[in-house]
Amino acid sequence: MNSSISARVRHLVGLTALVGATALLASACSSSGSGTGTSVQSSSTTPSSSSASTPTTSSTSAKPVVKTSPVHVSLQLSDGSQVGVGMPIIAYLSRPIKDAKAFQAATKVTVNGKNQVGAWYFETKFGLKGKPIEADWRPAAYWPGHATIHMDLPVKGVSAGTGLAFDDSLTLGFSTGPSNIATVDDASHTLTLMTDGKKEGVYPVSLGATNTPTSHGIKVIMEKGASICMSGPGYHICNVKYTQRLTYGGEYLHAAPWNVSHINGGIDSSNGCTNLLLNDAKKLYGLLEIGDVVNYPNANGPHMGLGDGYGDWNVPWAQWLTGGLYATS
Repeated sequence: MNSSISARVRHLVGLTALVGATALLASACSSSGSGTGTSVQSSSTTPSSSSASTPTTSSTSAKPVVKTSPVHVSLQLSDGSQVGVGMPIIAYLSRPIKDAKAFQAATKVTVNGKNQVGAWYFETKFGLKGKPIEADWRPAAYWPGHATIHMDLPVKGVSAGTGLAFDDSLTLGFSTGPSNIATVDDASHTLTLMTDGKKEGVYPVSLGATNTPTSHGIKVIMEKGASICMSGPGYHICNVKYTQRLTYGGEYLHAAPWNVSHINGGIDSSNGCTNLLLNDAKKLYGLLEIGDVVNYPNANGPHMGLGDGYGDWNVPWAQWLTGGLYATS
């Protein structure tokens, strides 16, 4: 069911701004000063029987220092975080930039100590003050489970295009938990969870009704445990239990004890959320974590977009390599 929480005004202010900037948390910094050119003069005079020689003058001018405006980079994840295998590295930029090629070239990511190929994708981010651009970095496929990941982003002083330069360098170390991949099949009305390649369990669900459909595509758990209210035909319920957010617009995994008959009967009647039986929702809440993947291959709603949540995996890899809002190669 959909929550009353407002939709994400994104995946995009200015890539908060889904991304040239796409990326990654930001605040403004000071700019460099300017220099003034100087000249050096030399002269020599040779006596002549008829008249004095004309002095010869040579001069050189130093290049003026070009002023640059600072672009601050900040990261969503904190050092030491553990996340699911679908979690992108999310960065925010304090202002739109003009060129992301040097930013991409400077980035180094390792997984368990080995270099990892991946790329940034930039988008405009809406709704995050001072963070108009979001940049997401991911590999071509999900991270491995139980992995140690490190990123170096030595971009202080690196050009962000004419008149712009990044003003900080960053590092990030985090890890992944078990490889949890959930698939929600609207044909069988079930959620199947695979953990580290083995089937953990199958759970009945009710998805969105025809007029309030559930979006299809690959989603990533964004938030857990928020106390939310749910509304629908004939009901308004607050303090819904075991909530796991999947989109900015309000799609969640959550317990729906008021909808048991439809969950067990294979009837889609939610406001777009994935309704679960109370005990199933509690169990999945304990198993899953932020960054875990929940795939909806055949849900009845529109396609999950990049900016609808952590929608990165819905962008084909060839398209991802273009960089989105800013070219990266």
